Amino acid sequence: MNILFPIWLIIIDYILALIMTILVLKFVLNLFINEESNLSFFKFFTKITSPILKVTYKMTPNFIVQPLIPLYVAWLFFMIRIYFLPLVLGYSYIGTFAFVFEKQIIEQIKSIILNMALYLNYGL
Repeated sequence: MNILFPIWLIIIDYILALIMTILVLKFVLNLFINEESNLSFFKFFTKITSPILKVTYKMTPNFIVQPLIPLYVAWLFFMIRIYFLPLVLGYSYIGTFAFVFEKQIIEQIKSIILNMALYLNYGL
């Protein structure tokens, strides 16, 4: 079952998935690296996530501790992707539109692994 979705909806899904992934990576980095760290890639993630966290500050409950806020905001973006984007197309697309971004990433990883296996097996 190959369903073609509107390109604008796929672009919105990719943008939301990228934001969600960056927020989850920020949370994981917060587990191992201090907030005041001078590492360049941590400063990069902080600079990218700061505007997103400022915009969603009003939606974040006060009882959530500071290191968990990026994970909570990533969950909000996940809920938007899973429940609200398919509703733009109609109720019948709720199961079929899920994880378009992740499916593409998995296909690319599978292709890379298959090419590596063929190369190692046949020495191409």
